[in-house]
Formats: sequence, C-alpha cells, structure tokens
Amino acid sequence: MKITVTKGKQNKIHIYCDGEYSFTVDAEYWFSSPYHGKDTIDSEESSAFYDAVGSRCAFIAGLRLLSYRDHSEKELFIKLVQKGHKKIYAENAVSQLKEYRYIDDERVAEIYAKDLFERKGMSINAIVSELCRKGISREIALETVEKLDNEPILRIIDLLNKKYFRYLSDDKGVRKTISALQRLGYKWSDINSALRQYEIETEDFGDV
Repeated sequence: MKITVTKGKQNKIHIYCDGEYSFTVDAEYWFSSPYHGKDTIDSEESSAFYDAVGSRCAFIAGLRLLSYRDHSEKELFIKLVQKGHKKIYAENAVSQLKEYRYIDDERVAEIYAKDLFERKGMSINAIVSELCRKGISREIALETVEKLDNEPILRIIDLLNKKYFRYLSDDKGVRKTISALQRLGYKWSDINSALRQYEIETEDFGDV
C-alpha cells in the first residue's frame, strides 16, 4: 500500500492510501509516528496502520467535540460514529480520552444534574431518567442525585412561588400548573400536598 501525505491548514496532515484520501491527523502525531517517512506499508502492517491512524483521527474529532461542551462516554461514541468514524476507532478514541480525563461521566452527571435541578426545577426521578438518556450509567446517576436536596414538596412550593403562582387563581390555571409539575417528574401526591398549602381544594382535579 502506497502512502502519501499533504500538509493542510494549521497543523493538519492529510493521508492518502493508494491515492485515495483516508485520514486527517495532527502533525505532532504524524511526525512522531512509526509511519512517518514511509512511502509504502506492506499487508501485514496495514491493519495496525489503519487502526492507529483511524483511532487518532477519531481522537482529534473527539477533542473538538469536547471543546464545545462535556459529553458522556456513550454520547461521544455515538457522535463519532455518526460523523463517519468506524466503531473500533471511536471506541479506541473514547477509551484514550477517558484515560486522559478528558471524559468523566461523574463530572458530566454532576454538571447536568445541577442544571436540571436548579434551572429547570426537575424532580429527582426525572433527573435520573435524563442522565440515563444522556448515556450516564444508572449507578452514577443515582449516586449523583443523592447529593441534591430531595424534598419534593418543598421543591414544588418553591416552584409555585417562583413560576406558577399567577396560575393558581382559577381551575384552568391550576390544571395547567399540575400538568407542568408532572412533566417535571413530580408525583401527584406531592403536588397535592403542596397545593393544599395554598388552601386549594384538589378533589376535583385528581391525577390529571
């Protein structure tokens, strides 16, 4: 297999195998790799070459994605595959990024859970579901929410005071408020208890 390279913008190196474009990697990696300076690679070496260079290409792509925001391991793997990297290369890249601490599911879980808890006002159960949907393991998700203040009735009362108080003057508004709180993951029993603090009769609403 014939190998040719061209310099791209900044520190990029474009690699061609038998005349066809195959990979783009960083110059630091290429010039320190065992393949630098080789014009040809035999069939026995080609598999290792593709694995090493393909994984590095996915690694660089992963770094670029992480520069915008944190990702969970699963989330980053899926994005790399969606961008055209082979699964084995994406797996290798994610493993190396995790080893270098660029990826940390516990850190991602804490940041995301705090946002859902403080900004969106979600219940603990809803936060666990969202973390799992993001690719965080259920074990890490449960450990993360243990650090949050889990007093659902007090949380609902706080939300009523800050966001929904103006809706509590008529039945239509109360129903709208109950639906909104349930979408945030709160149980009817807790919503009912919180509304009773405002002397709102809830018998006619039930679990809407």
